[in-house]
Amino acid sequence: MFFEAAMRHRNFTEAAEELFVTQAAVSKRVRQLEDWLGARLFEREGRKLWPTDAGLYLAEKTGATLDFLDQALRAIKAEQRSLVRIASVTTLAAFWLQPKLRDFALSDEACLFNLITADEIGDLLRPGHDLVVLHGDGRFPGWRCELLFQEVVVPVGTPQVIEALDDAKSLNRPPLLSYPRLAPNWIDWQGWMQGTGSQTFRDWPSRHCASYNQSIGRALKGQGVALGTVPLLQEEMSSGQLVSLDGGTLATGRGYYLAWPETQSLSLEAERLKSVLLGSN
Repeated sequence: MFFEAAMRHRNFTEAAEELFVTQAAVSKRVRQLEDWLGARLFEREGRKLWPTDAGLYLAEKTGATLDFLDQALRAIKAEQRSLVRIASVTTLAAFWLQPKLRDFALSDEACLFNLITADEIGDLLRPGHDLVVLHGDGRFPGWRCELLFQEVVVPVGTPQVIEALDDAKSLNRPPLLSYPRLAPNWIDWQGWMQGTGSQTFRDWPSRHCASYNQSIGRALKGQGVALGTVPLLQEEMSSGQLVSLDGGTLATGRGYYLAWPETQSLSLEAERLKSVLLGSN
């Protein structure tokens, strides 16, 4: 390494700066190599180095050897540490994707992956992502996709809260937990009432939440009624922590999709992760 750097720079000081050592260290190591070979590799002229015939011969062989070594190291590193970059809408990542990724990481199929969450479509469809989980109608130009599940929205709450909804005369009505619509196709309470034709909650109090995730968290604490996407809340609903309102189901016609670039071949690791996610439904 010392000789090769000195040969490229033709200067011990510049070689030392590249290798993060002192100029004296580079000069000493080259001198030791010359003593061991019994041949001079450089002619010194001030700070300038002029390679001898022996130096040029050794540089040629050393360069080829380092090239082969670099190729071998890169091949091994790429094979053993290929990273799959997966991006997802925040809601699905929190309730559905992260548990799946944890199971994948503990399995024999595991590989390195990096999860990125966002809600802006532009952030999700940036170049560099191998797999992307998207919400929509399945039409994403430049991307192939397969449906994970259809979106089905229903009011949810703890059993006690949902039971209280049957008491139409109660003055202590639990609030409707609302959150900002970050995309035009997100369903809020107004959209749910329009889609179902129900006016049950038209005059009910509401409580603002910072996000969909927070609305579900407050619903789990019995602090109101949230709009839940059924496939995302399988664990909470199967355990009885949350129950749905009878007759309040709204199929939006949209869904959650796993997508990947049309023009990009997926790595073996990305293909494994894709198969696991598509097969988990």
